[in-house]
Amino acid sequence: MKVLFLTLLPKNFLSWCTGVFVRLRIPGPIGHAIRAGFVRIFGIDMSEAEHPLEFYDSIEAVFTRALKPGRRSIAGVVCSPADGTLARSEPALQNMAVQAKGFDCPLPQLIRGTEFDPGLTLNWFFTVYLAPHNYHRVHSPVDGSVERITHIPGKLWPVNDHFIHRVHGVFSENERLVFDIRRPNGGMVYVVMVGAFNVGRMETVLAPGFVTNASPLSSKGIRKVSMGASRPIKRGDELGVFMLGSTVVVAFDSKALEGISFSPKSTNQPILMGTPIDNQ
Repeated sequence: MKVLFLTLLPKNFLSWCTGVFVRLRIPGPIGHAIRAGFVRIFGIDMSEAEHPLEFYDSIEAVFTRALKPGRRSIAGVVCSPADGTLARSEPALQNMAVQAKGFDCPLPQLIRGTEFDPGLTLNWFFTVYLAPHNYHRVHSPVDGSVERITHIPGKLWPVNDHFIHRVHGVFSENERLVFDIRRPNGGMVYVVMVGAFNVGRMETVLAPGFVTNASPLSSKGIRKVSMGASRPIKRGDELGVFMLGSTVVVAFDSKALEGISFSPKSTNQPILMGTPIDNQ
């Protein structure tokens, strides 16, 4: 019933409207009370935020808050790119990432959209889900260099368990922002920020002004930003930010896996940005 109901709704337009609302700058005691209520309802830990609540002038500013310096430690060869829940870390069988039993996600389609790349073969993936209370900036899980950023427009289905179990390929159906990162050994790692219902707006610090779902009339075509000679990046360096929250999928080709030891995990365990994913 929920799937049918949302099928009929203009999900992208409603998500854009939500974005407009959370960006409203409401001054004075009323604005502060609204933002304090948002923090209380979602259980956000403002003690970790770079600034006190009074500093932030909108709900979106609270949601996209930076952390105080030193609040996260970076460890491992591969670290979590975000705070959230580590849902799965498993081999990608025949280029497929398991979302839920019987519901697989084709990784090449997730990463390239409709631009089919027959040479793209992925061998491992992991998924981090972000809840509303989490810190919502996304960071590089590996050392390397960013070669390309791709915005793939799409739908904005919710990505909670109910919809993952009922909508085939929901990740590859939804809007996403993809970072191609080349490891020093030449292997490729792909970091995919997946949009969701009410979470269509994403930004990246690597391309100022590059925003997804910026208007209800946003272009439907794939947009790419080439980083030229590539941009060096280290584990823990910021890549982008969800203006509300969603999911991050990280995928590795076989070359990128050299020197990395993973163990399969599907325990939905809480994780913080910077926590090692590999067997360090």
